[in-house]
Amino acid sequence: MNEFMKILLSLSVSGALLLLLILGLKPLYKNRFSKRWQHYIWIVVALRFLLPFTPDNAIVGSLFEKIDTVAITNEIPTSPNIPVPADTGNNNAEPIQTNREINAAAMREPINKYVCLFFIWSALALILFVRKITVYQGFIQYIKAGNKEVSDIKILNLLSDCEEKLNIKTRVELSRNSLIASPMLIGFFRPRIILPISELEDRELSYIFVHELIHYKQRDMFYKWLIQIVVCVHWFNPFVYLLEKEVNKSCELSCDEKVISVLDDTARREYGDTLISFLKSNNLYKSSLASVTLTEGAEQLKERLDAIMNFKSKTKTIRVLTVILTLFILSGAVFIGGYSVSAATDSKETSKSSIPEKKGNGKSTYIYDENLGYGWYLDDENLDNNDLENANSYQYSYTQNGYYCNSYIIEMGWNLYAKNQDYYGATEIVFEDESKMTVYFSDSVKDYLNDREAISAIEELIYSLKNTDISPAIEMPLIISIMPVAADDIPVLTEQYFQNEDLIRFSALFSVLDETAQKDYYKKAYDADKIALFSTIIQDMDTNLVLQYVDKSEQDNKTNFFAVLSNYMPLSDLKRHVEKYYENNNIARFTILLDCMTKEEKQEWLKRAQTDRKTNFVAVLSNELLD
Repeated sequence: MNEFMKILLSLSVSGALLLLLILGLKPLYKNRFSKRWQHYIWIVVALRFLLPFTPDNAIVGSLFEKIDTVAITNEIPTSPNIPVPADTGNNNAEPIQTNREINAAAMREPINKYVCLFFIWSALALILFVRKITVYQGFIQYIKAGNKEVSDIKILNLLSDCEEKLNIKTRVELSRNSLIASPMLIGFFRPRIILPISELEDRELSYIFVHELIHYKQRDMFYKWLIQIVVCVHWFNPFVYLLEKEVNKSCELSCDEKVISVLDDTARREYGDTLISFLKSNNLYKSSLASVTLTEGAEQLKERLDAIMNFKSKTKTIRVLTVILTLFILSGAVFIGGYSVSAATDSKETSKSSIPEKKGNGKSTYIYDENLGYGWYLDDENLDNNDLENANSYQYSYTQNGYYCNSYIIEMGWNLYAKNQDYYGATEIVFEDESKMTVYFSDSVKDYLNDREAISAIEELIYSLKNTDISPAIEMPLIISIMPVAADDIPVLTEQYFQNEDLIRFSALFSVLDETAQKDYYKKAYDADKIALFSTIIQDMDTNLVLQYVDKSEQDNKTNFFAVLSNYMPLSDLKRHVEKYYENNNIARFTILLDCMTKEEKQEWLKRAQTDRKTNFVAVLSNELLD
């Protein structure tokens, strides 16, 4: 097993080196090469992490062989034959210890260390893989529970036309689901496109169908799971999580490029508007291994919109450079290599009396837990860069909600990406304090630019929001839709939007209902398992009612409602529940509450779990801290 661990560690090192090589070259190819190439080049890295086949003179393989040689030289005794004086009172003398016996004894001791490392690695790899499978199955069941087959012939014919254009022979199922806010594709061999409960135009539907069908045609679900296997095998290596992030991001960019390659400028803009319209801040499942969604987050959407509007066909020169760089990376993958299977076999044959190598000390920070007998490496520079990237992205976090103000339902997003401002109509509004702000309008509401009453409602809404503790702060607002609503119509329309699961309009009118009516809708949404609606209105729920529904969701075993409610629990009650789930070994609910903890709190819980030898909690907390 010591040879197996050396092969595993060498693959982890060689994969990380190749990943850093490609990332180092990224400034050269990011805005020049096709997004499809940038997506699939990561397969080379994934295979480098997994396949132990390598030439004899590979860099990492040679490095590990030198470590073997140094370890053997340092650990074999220089004067092994040390006789023991005979006992004068006994005719039997103590046997002389031979060189072979010393070496054999020296070999037996380290074997236990490698056996322990192997079982720790395999146990945590298995736990992580089972957890991912559980998440996959849970998400599929969650989605299937809300699926309703689409029977509209017009929509089905539109889907068939898109399949025919993409030359897809497999039948793709189509359904609607009230539990999602963005279209998605699920299924490996029996694909199904799932649409949210909202009215969509034929143009928007065609973009959605083409986008998801391209995901299926490119086998992106299989690609995602290949990366998940890499993550499970090399769970101790922080660079595999960086690989996962790059693949997920490039997947959508590659698909967008394929969609817009046949579109003109106007159609590309419409496609970008479709992406924006489905970016919802209240998605319970923001990312899932079980699906590929149309939109996965505001940070990624900004890059996707930028790529869409700046798309250019690649020249012949760029294609040639792409081939050259691909060959260079493939050569690098081979040259970096690893500790091969053949090298491990040769080592056994030529060094039968040698001692396994000592644990090497790298330049990275190594954290070792004495209680559990294992550790992991942290690359501080990489973590600092990630923190900086997250800090910058927060500044431009796009948010979208619905509001009711002055007899209008206003759907508004803010923190619009600066490069996309030119694609919308705009007007300057003046607030009560004489401060000014530019407001942008989508095509569907440009007619309201000259409507003084609508502009007045928008001014009052934005001024009110700016003077509340709203996060992220409102900058560069974009008006998505405006609809006049008379006060007398609010009760009827609220019920209508509830039944149709129109999240934006329902949440907008819900805020102006009286307390009794609001409590009735909390109960109706909970009893009907309408988690999407429930999650959009929970911010208006008082603390006592939140705690009542927390207890009720525990009793009814409604984990999805508990996950949403946990974000609104008071700190003292949150800590009490975390303690309870830890003591009861309820790892599922404990994991849900991790999102409500700070990094420092997670670190404290990790130390406690290590002391208590709760391996499953240690695995979850370690994985959370490395993300």
